[in-house]
Amino acid sequence: MLSWKKKNGQYGLVKSDAVRPVISDDQVLVKVLATGICGTDFGIYKGYREVEEGLIPGHEFVGEIVEKGASVRGYEVGDKVVPSIVIKCGTCPACLAGFEAQCENLKEIGIHIDGSFAEYVAVPAVSLHKVADDIDPVVGASIEPVAVAYSAVRKVSQFIPGKDVLVYGPGAIGLYTAQIAKIAGAGTILIAGTAADKERLELAASRYGAEIVYSDTESVEEKMKECFKHGKADIVFECTGVAALIGGMLPLLKPHGELILVGVYHDDSQVNFLPAGRGELTIRGTFCYTLDEFEYAIRLVEKDMIDFTGIVETTVLDKLDEGFERTMSKEAIKIVALS
Repeated sequence: MLSWKKKNGQYGLVKSDAVRPVISDDQVLVKVLATGICGTDFGIYKGYREVEEGLIPGHEFVGEIVEKGASVRGYEVGDKVVPSIVIKCGTCPACLAGFEAQCENLKEIGIHIDGSFAEYVAVPAVSLHKVADDIDPVVGASIEPVAVAYSAVRKVSQFIPGKDVLVYGPGAIGLYTAQIAKIAGAGTILIAGTAADKERLELAASRYGAEIVYSDTESVEEKMKECFKHGKADIVFECTGVAALIGGMLPLLKPHGELILVGVYHDDSQVNFLPAGRGELTIRGTFCYTLDEFEYAIRLVEKDMIDFTGIVETTVLDKLDEGFERTMSKEAIKIVALS
């Protein structure tokens, strides 16, 4: 089968002819219909996220079950499925509390075991979610990042309707977060990006009615005074993954405001916590989602409540490397490869 593997010490992925996976009793074999490229995959592609030699990355995908293990229940050959990236142990304190992403023995599809940048993938049944038989493969492969955004918005502890929201970073996660915050009833949504994000910001303004600001050429503080009733945000979602920006988020919040750290940070950050103390701010991290949150994200997508227009573009699995280069150069927001 066609696959893309990581060769450590090399930039990029290597297109390879791999052996079709053999499943264990608790797994299913999924024929990949479409797979998306995630920011996490960039780290593997560029080489700063170390993985096992020869790993097949990829975790945002939709597919059809073509074989199931002897102990698998609740799924049948022919079912259309989408997996969560999380493979929980099911027995640690975090799993027992329903926080699968904080599993003490956590494994992730496409990071610790082979993933979806291939024609077939073996998936533990515990990570699966059924989707509609007639789901558009491009949409199906986009559910996983929507679940990340859903979980981020759900982390907010205050009542969202009418609140002023700032989203930093108009990547796919930031744009999905803005949409879900709007669904939750946010009053004004302001999205911050740079001049390089011009098309993304204009998309958010035209499609979601968001206010926009160019953080490299304009003052975010002044823009907030223009569009937020009290000049500051009730809630800030930091979606860039740039650790150096975190400290600058705190002064943007009203007293008792909330900062949700959505990005995955690989560098240290120096933060002056004085605004957090004086403003009695809440700072909360978010990582992936619970399996329950994933199910609700599926509902949003299947009910056409998420707008993918202008966010998702397609390529074919055979040209996955071209999709990586297009997204990393910001020519595209999100690439989904069709098998």
